[in-house]
Amino acid sequence: MRNFLTLFVLLLSMPVFAQTICGTAGEGGVVTLTAPAGNVFTSIEFASYGTPNGSCGSFTLGGCHATNSSTICATALVGHNSASINATNAVFGDPCSGTVKRLYIQARYSSTLPVRLVSFTVKKNGQGNAQLNWTADEINTSIFSIEKSTDGQSYQPAGSINAVGNGRNSYQFTDTTSRFSATLFYRLKTADQDGQFQYSNVVSFKTQANAVLLSLFPNPAGNLLTLTSSKRQMAFISNVNGQLVQELMLINGSQTLNIENWRAGIYFIRTNETTLKFIKN
Repeated sequence: MRNFLTLFVLLLSMPVFAQTICGTAGEGGVVTLTAPAGNVFTSIEFASYGTPNGSCGSFTLGGCHATNSSTICATALVGHNSASINATNAVFGDPCSGTVKRLYIQARYSSTLPVRLVSFTVKKNGQGNAQLNWTADEINTSIFSIEKSTDGQSYQPAGSINAVGNGRNSYQFTDTTSRFSATLFYRLKTADQDGQFQYSNVVSFKTQANAVLLSLFPNPAGNLLTLTSSKRQMAFISNVNGQLVQELMLINGSQTLNIENWRAGIYFIRTNETTLKFIKN
């Protein structure tokens, strides 16, 4: 009996490790993540192609960061047991030309939950809003929460739909505010009746599929400004007095600009099609 109690105490004192896996690779390398047998990846806790720092469990963003990192990694990993992602500009775009980059990923996994997404799509409806459609095979599913993001990195709740719970069922959700943003990213958070949850892959939506779009965030900005363009194009940044501060080649995608040493004030970024104003704090 004494030995049993000793063993019981030892088991209680053993550390409980989070079900996460990390992987890193230098530019040109490959990150391959594989969950234990019977498990799938459910979410991306950290992903950065650029100059991230730290170690597994405490990764941090560096001065260079591709804002589409989480979206790309989630698309490749979530719902799968294993996947490989190339750490290249061809996959993520070039967030900082001339800088040697690296890819850090931290992903969470769990045993397969009793729901399987058959399909998950987004399209524009007659009013120009994003209409999400999905079909799922369910067993004791509780609720579908729709989350959206303007940068593919930080997600906010957009709405929710109660699940039928069992069998194959189809759902539809319309985001009536989507037409006010250039590009949006959506994912589903599916919760089971016992409280477990998992994330879907990410789908993107552009309000004007044929237009040349340019967006920036945050605004006002601190040390870093993220620019997202729908094509490769030249951009010119000037201050409120019209003086040219910087010119740069925008990529087809997102890139981060370090403005830490710029003076506080109002700036304008101009391309052939668009002019945007932002504030540097």
